[in-house]
Amino acid sequence: MTAARTPRTRAVAALAALAASTSLLGGCQLISPRQTDKMYDAGDGVSVDVGEIQVRNLVVVGTKAGGAGTVSAAVGNPTGEAVTLTFSTAEANATAQIPAHSTVDLSKSDTKVVLSKVDQAPGDMTQLSVSSVASGQSPVLVPVVPGTGYYEGLAPTTP
Repeated sequence: MTAARTPRTRAVAALAALAASTSLLGGCQLISPRQTDKMYDAGDGVSVDVGEIQVRNLVVVGTKAGGAGTVSAAVGNPTGEAVTLTFSTAEANATAQIPAHSTVDLSKSDTKVVLSKVDQAPGDMTQLSVSSVASGQSPVLVPVVPGTGYYEGLAPTTP
């Protein structure tokens, strides 16, 4: 003889099934790494730290191999002192002043940083060294992008 199913037994069975499925699905998290725990560059550019100075979404905007290139990045200075950052290739260098406790967008006209010569053409990668007197230099491989789309207006006007 089977027991009659009452609304109460159905509710208990539903709660038991819910608890079991929640435990099973929660167990998947134990063996799967969380993507938010891994740092990555979500945009076109790359990231580099020079001591405590944080350079994010770093790209060089250029028009041709051997021509000038505009450095585009967001630079954060959490320190209490202003910092001079130098961006260098094998052929050229340029500097940017980063005030204390600030973030500077190097894409703006008043903070634009232009390298006089970048050997690589848009679509290639170029070796760039980002340095400060206090923290030394941090070499990084940076994409060279054309001055189109999002980067329109950033291409250098100098040869």
